[in-house]
Amino acid sequence: MPLPAEVHPPGRSGDNPSGLLVMVPGMGMREADFQAQGMVAAVERRGWPMTVATVDPGVDAYLDGSLEARLLDGIAKARRAAGAQRIWLAGISLGCQGILRCVRARPGLAEGLMLITPYLASTGVIADIVRTGGLRCWAAANGGRDEPDRALLTWLATTPLTELPRLQVGRALGDRFAMTAALLAELIPAGQTVDVPGEHDWTSWNALWQLMLDQDPFGCQAALVS
Repeated sequence: MPLPAEVHPPGRSGDNPSGLLVMVPGMGMREADFQAQGMVAAVERRGWPMTVATVDPGVDAYLDGSLEARLLDGIAKARRAAGAQRIWLAGISLGCQGILRCVRARPGLAEGLMLITPYLASTGVIADIVRTGGLRCWAAANGGRDEPDRALLTWLATTPLTELPRLQVGRALGDRFAMTAALLAELIPAGQTVDVPGEHDWTSWNALWQLMLDQDPFGCQAALVS
């Protein structure tokens, strides 16, 4: 079972963390990359009372049926270490599938999800959805299919937004998975999506991360102003 690779508490002494942000890497990444690439520091620089943790379930977990158990265990450990009550989850690429699968398995787990260049299904499945006219049309015609990726997408398309965490989606326009993000964007308000002209790489991920944080996803800035 995984442990949080690192738990980064707020930088200012005396802060009482109001929330926990758990970041999940994609394929070929490590938990430490979020720190090395400056994504943890980008949260810390804003002075928000947020604890940041990283959890990696391992690529094998996506294949052997243990993903939800591994990720939920890591999130629970991070939550206890941070002493936080409110949780947000962020993922890159395959990590987005991981956090969505956790929320599907544990409704109410998180207040919000930050999905950066999400990979949710094979290009064949995504092309089929586009041909059908979008996720909602596709889900209506997809009854009875129980493959994990199809089941996840059907759940997303058929669950009312009021029953989901707040979804924030970041898309790199030259990314090979850009259509997945575009399909998700059709399900949520326009103000919850951001785009950059990039590819599936750290340059795009960092640019998207800054734009997503500019939207004050955790409500920290609003709380400070009030």
